[in-house]
Amino acid sequence: MKLEHRCLVPAGRDAAFDLVLDIPRISPCIPGLKEIAPDGQDRYRAVMQVRVGPMSFNLTGVIQVLGHDRAKGEARFLVDAQERKVGGSVRADVTVQLQPQSSDQASGDDLEQTELVILTDAAFLGKLGELGQPIIRRKAAATVQEFADNLAQLLGRPAS
Repeated sequence: MKLEHRCLVPAGRDAAFDLVLDIPRISPCIPGLKEIAPDGQDRYRAVMQVRVGPMSFNLTGVIQVLGHDRAKGEARFLVDAQERKVGGSVRADVTVQLQPQSSDQASGDDLEQTELVILTDAAFLGKLGELGQPIIRRKAAATVQEFADNLAQLLGRPAS
């Protein structure tokens, strides 16, 4: 399943890029992330609790930084997690593109902003795959919005 989400981050592109690559610092912004620990170079073990309607899942797995290009403002991650209780897994190839946004000079707003474009190619297997694309898409959109709000709070600026 291919997903695309966009959100604004109240920071310049370089600051946003550094933050996206600082997994321990950005991890509190990710809704449902309960644990994260380094597991080698550019690799982290994580536990995430996800609630979809009345169902709750605990995904345990790995987040790996596959590569990044500061000049292009792009980073790529692999997320591979399992849900043992229900039975299922998620494997997602995530590309984050950062695009600077011009400030609104007419309103006197000189706050730097960067648009995060999050492109995800995900496979949901087992019981997780039985949730259906519309439910997964809604949950993903809500998660990205909450992530953007949390990121704005981390940066100490109002969300856009």
